[in-house]
Amino acid sequence: MAFYADKDYTQDEASLEAANQVMQGNLSLHWYDANTEKIKGKPADLRRGLTYQDLDIGSYGYSSIPEHVRNSQSMVARGSEKWGKLPDMGYVINRKSEIWSDNVTSLYEEDKARRWTPAVDVPWIELDARPLPAELEAACAQLYTFLQECALVSLDFSSRWVSLVNQDFIEQKSWMCAQMLGWARLNEAFRKRALYGGAGLKRASVAAEQGLKEWLFADTFPQGSFSINLSLGGFVLAVCRQVAAFAPSRVDRALMGYAMQDTARQTAYGYGQLRYFLQHRPLEANAMQEYADETEHVMLALMGNPELLEPLIIIAGGGLEKDQVRNGRIAVSKFIRLVAREYFERIEAAGLEGRSRRSRIPALVDRIEVPA
Repeated sequence: MAFYADKDYTQDEASLEAANQVMQGNLSLHWYDANTEKIKGKPADLRRGLTYQDLDIGSYGYSSIPEHVRNSQSMVARGSEKWGKLPDMGYVINRKSEIWSDNVTSLYEEDKARRWTPAVDVPWIELDARPLPAELEAACAQLYTFLQECALVSLDFSSRWVSLVNQDFIEQKSWMCAQMLGWARLNEAFRKRALYGGAGLKRASVAAEQGLKEWLFADTFPQGSFSINLSLGGFVLAVCRQVAAFAPSRVDRALMGYAMQDTARQTAYGYGQLRYFLQHRPLEANAMQEYADETEHVMLALMGNPELLEPLIIIAGGGLEKDQVRNGRIAVSKFIRLVAREYFERIEAAGLEGRSRRSRIPALVDRIEVPA
């Protein structure tokens, strides 16, 4: 439903007269002595420049944000003077423990410092000079088709929540916007790689699509962050690392190097957010365990579907010959077990204790055949 301001400013003579008074030189300067704290920020490291951490000062700092933000529902910048009838934005996330991570400002600054451009930073012409065999190029096309699905849902997650986060968490909202830009950049890179090689996009994964939708529409931000930022972020990080290790071209190795640094930040935030949430709301740990009980099956939907496993086997083995497929199967078998182990290590280190003993995943992973 549309919001309408208290007045139509095209018909408000008082507003027009106030503007005319200012332009005639009759300045009111009512803002000059605003009831705000006077500070002077300066960079701690001139080489790094002025960061959000340098401005964590007094009433302007993020360290002073209370757990419950009760008296700020407008879009006013944190620390400025509030006066008059400010609009209520209807924010849904007003508790710091729902959204915050102690590393959010450093991740935001790092994201800016390490930003890259797929159009020029990936050596695309290497594929012209050294084209891949048809089966390897097709496997890459399928892999990058799958990765686009993961990138798009990660982008959608931040965009779904950012407008619902209280404006007092401005550093958090800045980080979420950086996440959207990062996943848009990865989607661009994955798409360009699939199309540049000449094989075109391949087949979408029903299992991945179904599972990712379940994660995307989690009821709360902490649940969704657990799934998208930590679980999916860690999974994509592992995929990129696997492909980088067996990269069939310099293009794939370079692209995956950039993708790893971006997905590592996503995973680091997801870890930090879950840890902050559980530290400040320990009584909700069991509810998070129950959420994982219900939705953790998506990990198997991702790492066990043929649209991912088959291209990984071909890439790791180097082709479709019998020995190549066997070598690829051995490498991917190790990959599956590594993904599961890292997943449990992260969430248990974040504070969700005993998850690996409670989960159904280890027993199911053990049923996946290990090549002799």
